[in-house]
Amino acid sequence: MRIKTFIIGAIAALTTATQAQNLLDNGSFETSGPGFVAFESWANFGNIFQADSGEIIAQDGSFTAKMFGATNGAQSDQVLTQNVPATEGELYTLTTYCQNLSSDSLGEENVILAQLVFRNASGDALETVETDAIDPVSDPLDTWVMAELSAVAPVGTTNVDVFLLHIQLGTDQGFPTQGGGASFWDNVSLTTGDAPCSNPADLNGDGELNFFDVSAFLTLYGEGC
Repeated sequence: MRIKTFIIGAIAALTTATQAQNLLDNGSFETSGPGFVAFESWANFGNIFQADSGEIIAQDGSFTAKMFGATNGAQSDQVLTQNVPATEGELYTLTTYCQNLSSDSLGEENVILAQLVFRNASGDALETVETDAIDPVSDPLDTWVMAELSAVAPVGTTNVDVFLLHIQLGTDQGFPTQGGGASFWDNVSLTTGDAPCSNPADLNGDGELNFFDVSAFLTLYGEGC
């Protein structure tokens, strides 16, 4: 009975521990910002607006962030960004949800990126990592597509910038037209944890030392030679 209670308690504790806190404020874009700031806690540049259920069903909450290019022939950059404190040696994971809506679909000249920029105390960029938040050519329409990227903060890191980017390339970059279209963003999170574990005692290879490694050891021990 005590063993069963211990196992249930250990699993519950591990489940609680894995529910990492979102380091970003207003990650689901529920709160509007004042003046030219589209969303509270986010700096923005370009065409950034709040979209509600009359245009798209949110992935989380009631609202989403909508970005679209200027379609004037030149490159047009849309940016949502937020800066948070960061610690060297820790693993940071950025998760985004993005949608390409069929009623306002993206042309192939659009590049939709999620990006992490690690900086030192002077504001110098130490490392940049990025991934496609959505691929206008290959990802499905009318579907929330999850993208994720992870990186260990390099030595000297004091903060990290999260960038959500909608870059519409211009006709001077080889595209005959600018088809336009909008990207919709929601439920953006930045979480942190320890860097991946290389300890040989991590028997199940999940990057953590916990009860499940003890369980794996007991299983191996019970099997004998």
